[in-house]
Amino acid sequence: MKHFDKKIKQAGIISLLVICGGILFYYCLFNSESFFSIGTKVFTILMPFIYGFFIAYILNPVMIFIEEKIILPLRKKLSKKSIKNKSVIRLISVILTVAFFLSIVYALIIMVFPQVFESIQSIALKCPDYFNRFNSWLNKFIENNKDLAKIIAPYMADVETWFIDNVLPNLQEWVTNASTNIIGGVYTTISQLIKFVLGIIIAIFLLLNKELYCAQSKKIIYAVLREERANNLINNVRFANKTFGGFLNGKIVDSLIIGILTFIVLSIFKIPYTMLISVVVGVTNIIPYFGPMLGAIPSVIILLMVNPRKALWFLIIVVIIQQLDGNFIGPKILGESTGLSSFWVIFAITVFGGFFGVFGMFIGVPLFAVIYAAIRTFVNERLRKKLLPDSTKFYIDSDYHSDDYITNSGKEIKFVKKTFENIYVEGKGKRVIVTIDKDENQMDSDSDSSSDS
Repeated sequence: MKHFDKKIKQAGIISLLVICGGILFYYCLFNSESFFSIGTKVFTILMPFIYGFFIAYILNPVMIFIEEKIILPLRKKLSKKSIKNKSVIRLISVILTVAFFLSIVYALIIMVFPQVFESIQSIALKCPDYFNRFNSWLNKFIENNKDLAKIIAPYMADVETWFIDNVLPNLQEWVTNASTNIIGGVYTTISQLIKFVLGIIIAIFLLLNKELYCAQSKKIIYAVLREERANNLINNVRFANKTFGGFLNGKIVDSLIIGILTFIVLSIFKIPYTMLISVVVGVTNIIPYFGPMLGAIPSVIILLMVNPRKALWFLIIVVIIQQLDGNFIGPKILGESTGLSSFWVIFAITVFGGFFGVFGMFIGVPLFAVIYAAIRTFVNERLRKKLLPDSTKFYIDSDYHSDDYITNSGKEIKFVKKTFENIYVEGKGKRVIVTIDKDENQMDSDSDSSSDS
């Protein structure tokens, strides 16, 4: 009787949730504007906490490094009476971490942003002169190459007209509007600055008590869910954290190194607008695969108008740096942080970039890595319940096919050669009995998961 009453309660709760979900869906469908306005308002109110969580998430590896590699070894060298309390060690680590973060922000504000802003204004003012200079250089180049002139001469007038009528006015208007918005948006700038400062304060509290907040979250999960589901959820969150954290922090460090390296090399070769181009290359390098292209194209266009020879030098430099990054720097820093093959990385960038723009191109790779891992785990669990191997190599050239006299025990499994092409017929079909080593099977599954589609 008690079991029956429990089932009735569960059915009632599920019915109530379904009804509430239907009402919410109906409201959102026919009142989308008000719904999105409420969402925007909530998002604006929570912005300091979003800043705080993001800053804390980025600075957490730095704090761990300072705490484990600097403070604790220093504590061992000092007398036993010096630093005993863990909270004091954490406080010192957080102070040093925040000081490091603020020094980087200060360096960007004082050194980088003014030069970048000045370069943008300079390009806007000198853009017509740069275009005329590039046009004269191109004409001389065509005069010295008669064969090339015959090919491109019919198109030159149209290209020049299109650039003067469309590209040049829009470029000047965009730069002027950007400069006006930066200078005139004082209220917006101050408002975001206040939220950013509040975010730093919230990040300090999160870093100081991160173990406490994680423990409280686990308490809630264990209170709401069954043990198995709770542990699965916690493990999935840990995997997502490892994937996101490894990729996010690794890409930021990698892009910072590439930006600094680009600045040094461009300064040696005296490339114009060195700071602006280095910032563009460093920021776009965060996006895998397509990032270097997105950073190189506008930089080459700017340099073509200023000095075509310098543009060619820049193109050679950026190709060498990206090869260095792709083959040495990136793998050392990122390692196998996502576990995705090149195909799935390009797929994630394309799909999420199409939905969410540049932000989606950046966040899409680690997000899809989590989705991919969830699907892989689900498929492997279903296969294991059917006593089938989860290693992909067993399914490359064969299909599973059961019959009455061979029982799938998980140790001996029968496969036939592509059943759609060669359906097993008694006495004619090719039958293969595969003996499965479970430990070997698990190892194969883990190694194949990063490259299988």
